[in-house]
Amino acid sequence: MADSNPNESRRRWFEPASAILMALATLSTAWCSYQASKWNGQSSDFATRAARSDQQAALLTLQDNQVAGIQVKLFSDFINARVSGNEKLSQFYSDRFPPELRAAYDRWMEQKPFENPKADPHPFVPTLYKTRFVDQIRQANADSARDGAEAKRNGNFGAQYLGNTVLLAAVLFFAGTSAKFDQRYVRQSSFFFAVAAFLFAAARMLMLPVTGLFS
Repeated sequence: MADSNPNESRRRWFEPASAILMALATLSTAWCSYQASKWNGQSSDFATRAARSDQQAALLTLQDNQVAGIQVKLFSDFINARVSGNEKLSQFYSDRFPPELRAAYDRWMEQKPFENPKADPHPFVPTLYKTRFVDQIRQANADSARDGAEAKRNGNFGAQYLGNTVLLAAVLFFAGTSAKFDQRYVRQSSFFFAVAAFLFAAARMLMLPVTGLFS
């Protein structure tokens, strides 16, 4: 017997189709929420490590400046003793030069600074003197830059996954309400908009990297 209500007959395919679409959107929303949480967590971890490296670099820079200041004073006392002709005192200071000052001083003396007016004015010029913690400072800054970039990268992925959850929420809304409209064109427009939004969200989701599966 033919269906007495043609409109109801035409709506029948909307219910299973909408249910399937809503199920897929719900699963996708859960997955995107999970991935967003994981990526944002990793971003926070990298940001913490970057901040720790920044603090380490700042502390080492402070220590480096203090050590350099002490060595400048030691060298000044050495020069004053040598100029005044107190060889015993100048030797006392010279014997206590730390390795970085000793290396810079030896290279400076090779320029014969007391006879050569073109020699460097002192051994603390960058071409001669290397501060004690310069390598550690450089490494800490490099670590901070690397971890900061990773924090930004992970945060970007988390934001994209979070954006997908918002888009999928729209899919759930339009898929859930499409079958309730009486006008066929409105009903179909709502449903196919939900389908298009879901396909766009699914394409974005498949293009994004995955993390946290085994953690």
